[in-house]
Amino acid sequence: MEELQKDTNFAKAFYFFAFMFLFVYALNSLSDILTPIAIAILIWFLINALANQIKKLPFLNPKVGDIIAIPLSLIFIVYSMIEIGSFIASSMMELSSTISQLDGKVNQLVEKLSLLTSFDLTTPLQKFFQEFSISSVINKVMAAFSAIFGNLIQIFLYVLFLLIDQQFFSAKLNALFPKKENRNRVEHILTSISKGIRTYISITTIISLSTGLLTYLICEIFSLQGAVLWGFIAFVLNFIPTIGSIIAVLIPTIFALIQFTLISDVLILFTLLIIIQFVLGNIIQPRMMGNKLNISQFIVILSLVVWGAMWGTIGMFLSVPLMMILLIVLAQFESTKKLAILISGDGNILGVAKTSK
Repeated sequence: MEELQKDTNFAKAFYFFAFMFLFVYALNSLSDILTPIAIAILIWFLINALANQIKKLPFLNPKVGDIIAIPLSLIFIVYSMIEIGSFIASSMMELSSTISQLDGKVNQLVEKLSLLTSFDLTTPLQKFFQEFSISSVINKVMAAFSAIFGNLIQIFLYVLFLLIDQQFFSAKLNALFPKKENRNRVEHILTSISKGIRTYISITTIISLSTGLLTYLICEIFSLQGAVLWGFIAFVLNFIPTIGSIIAVLIPTIFALIQFTLISDVLILFTLLIIIQFVLGNIIQPRMMGNKLNISQFIVILSLVVWGAMWGTIGMFLSVPLMMILLIVLAQFESTKKLAILISGDGNILGVAKTSK
């Protein structure tokens, strides 16, 4: 009997790891197909989040709001993406010339630091920057956005059909899950995922815009070259947890070290950029988010590395929403609640595990 139990446990473990291997392999192999779909779903969530805010306007008639909210949101999102695309296209020559000079300026900085400290820092620091080239990081981010805008028509076709189909979601759920209990559970999971992602995307977008604008203003006040570029990079990189904020501070600081003659100016600029990132990212964003993003920071970083390895820079942008979906789904079932607790930030999953009655 014990041998049979051991064989059964071994078989379960084998099938689990085999399934996970095939799942990860499929995600990696089909990245070109899956990434536009994932981006389209996130844009769809963002459109619905904006539509919900439009419906809450006090001067708007509820019936009129139900009719115009989705079209207005779609027009606004499309217009915003076209404007961002135009900005990237018009600035590409300036960005490429600035980016191409970046590693050269880093080498100048290393030589300057060697002279100031009387230590030969050239060899170790140049090896470090060769391994972690700043220009390559920026180029990867820009390439990711170029890929997104290259698939723009395909992405918006997905978004359009999602918007058309969403009016039939309730009817499909009723047909798929005739039992009321099962249907309520599925509806609760989908509603939790929808609310969580909409909240995360809308709040992160607001925080990212604020970060980018303040970064631009600080760099402009200090007359740092490429202030618009540093603001735009801060806006984009703010969607990548932790690592994005660090890079968004380091890059303009390195340029300031090269451009400014006074080290005090560099330190003040660096301090102000740190304050912006800290206040917005560690004080304002958590308060706006509340307990809706209860994910362990270690899991966030791990997810960032895993999804980045599979889907590149786009995977880094999508890592937190994907982990949020995983946490919500795992929290709904007794057999997977322990995994949800491990993923969560403080072990409290009652908020996401509670099902509708």
